[in-house]
Amino acid sequence: MKPLGRFSVRARLTLSFMVAVAVVMGFAAVALVGFSHHTLVRDAQSQVEAAITRTESRLASVSLPRADEMIFETTNNVVVQVTNLAGTKVWAASSTLENKPALAYARATFSEPNGLRAQLSRNLALRNIVSQLHLAAVAEVHTSKGTGLVYAFFLGNSIANGERSVLVAALISFPLILLVVGALIWLGVGLSLSPVERIRRQALTIVAQNLAQRLPDPGGNDEIARAIRTVNAMLDRFEISTRLEHEFMSNASHELRSPLTTLLATVDRAAAGTSTISREETIAVIQREGHRLETLIDDLFWLARNDEGRPRPEPTEVDLDDLLFDEVLRAKSLSALTFDVARVQPTRVVGNHDFLARMIRNAVDNAMRYAERAVNLTSNYDGPMAVITVHNDGTGLDVDQSQRYFERFVRADSARSRLTGGSGLGLAIVKEIVTVHGGTARFLPVAEGTSLELRILR
Repeated sequence: MKPLGRFSVRARLTLSFMVAVAVVMGFAAVALVGFSHHTLVRDAQSQVEAAITRTESRLASVSLPRADEMIFETTNNVVVQVTNLAGTKVWAASSTLENKPALAYARATFSEPNGLRAQLSRNLALRNIVSQLHLAAVAEVHTSKGTGLVYAFFLGNSIANGERSVLVAALISFPLILLVVGALIWLGVGLSLSPVERIRRQALTIVAQNLAQRLPDPGGNDEIARAIRTVNAMLDRFEISTRLEHEFMSNASHELRSPLTTLLATVDRAAAGTSTISREETIAVIQREGHRLETLIDDLFWLARNDEGRPRPEPTEVDLDDLLFDEVLRAKSLSALTFDVARVQPTRVVGNHDFLARMIRNAVDNAMRYAERAVNLTSNYDGPMAVITVHNDGTGLDVDQSQRYFERFVRADSARSRLTGGSGLGLAIVKEIVTVHGGTARFLPVAEGTSLELRILR
């Protein structure tokens, strides 16, 4: 059996609606048969009661010596029989019951207004005629021969036949109605889903051919209009993501190619014996380009993981001042620059220790790359924010244009950055980490050098 999920949405909706309609129609059929039965029985009871009333009136005007010869004609499937109180003698009857003995007897009951209920005879000899009688009623009748009983019966199977006719009509008409309703539902669902299918085809064409195109907005605020706007927003994000991915791959391949080319050229010249530089200089070049490759690959890996949105460790209390002191110790072992930490104050935030340590390292490395003699670091609180500044005494930059330096693969001084190992990813990572911690990163306008300010939510 084919799983329901493999059918189209149109087929599933049509099937679901048809099942719902079939259930409703089933209940309607049961209710219709029940209503028909109730109506037929109520009509039959009215006829039986009317027959008793007519019989009582007629007996009052009949010559009693001929009462035992009275024959009533059957009317509307109702027959009557008049007996004495004991039920041993039939005084009159409908022609259908002519020469028949008493077919019922009366029993006292509290459920009837007159206190009497007719009970059909159990005499086996009368079984054929009794089986055709229904809805028996009885009442006392006063005649000149004394008080007797008048019985009225509904004769025949017209009630059952009526119910059967209604049931057959329902069994024939309801499937036809269900088929017609199913066809209408199929057409209606198709018409409703046709705009969705059109949107799908157009979106597929846009993705395959030209991401700059968009679906035409029909206006309004119905479901289709909102769906089109949502698809267009997704296409916007997809276009931007695709463009950034292409730029990232292009820039990454370019950045990786440069140190690899230098390494291979240096090694090839050394192997061929044509190098004009000493062995020590060759080793220095290989080490420098190798460290540059290591840093670049590490930065690319970090950005890739961050872009994937992987779950981050639970935040903890982090002392930024300790991270600054540790980073200065590392930097002093790598550089002859002077590092001033006199204005580093105890500063604690709640965040990811590894992320914040990387943020500070990248900020310090960037300052060292452009510094001439000194790097100054400070940390303090400013309201709900912890503030870190990293200042170098190198050539200043245009603060108004400085936000672009936080983009990936953007350098303030491309040539110098390549010589010192910069890849244009350090500040981009700083920006990502600061943003994750609810803060901001910016360059401050200063008279000399460059100052980078990092604000972290405490």
